[in-house]
Amino acid sequence: MPGPLYDVLLILHVATAFIGFGSIAIGGLYARRGAASPAPGGEEQLVRFFAPGIDWPARLIFVVPALGLAMLLGGDRQAIGQPWPWLGLTIWSLAAGVATARTWPAERRAQRALSEHTAGDADGLAHFRLACRQMEAAAGVVALCFVAVVALMIVQP
Repeated sequence: MPGPLYDVLLILHVATAFIGFGSIAIGGLYARRGAASPAPGGEEQLVRFFAPGIDWPARLIFVVPALGLAMLLGGDRQAIGQPWPWLGLTIWSLAAGVATARTWPAERRAQRALSEHTAGDADGLAHFRLACRQMEAAAGVVALCFVAVVALMIVQP
């Protein structure tokens, strides 16, 4: 039977997943808003969100499988032989791959385009919107993966 350490690991596992994947999903929402804005450089929230820098909370997705493995080894050993944790890890790998290869590079392009964009610069605005659409699509894939894994972790087939 799992003890208090298992409970702490479970809380950390769930919290890091919601913070990391939630941050990516929020990024996708801002990207949607950015792509639709007629003048993103004039919207303070967009300028603040797309300020150059790394979205560190989103990087917490890399902690999630380590905590899950610690839970498997530290208190839920019977689940090691079941398919659901490994299917969850596979889906997480897809989500992490999309975030790394698509979402975050598109976010960096959007940050760069918005910081370099000046009023009346149609090319800069087009680059920003394209990056936002790419970021939104990739964040959507990551969010779908997250929902699938949450359902899998709850049902544990």
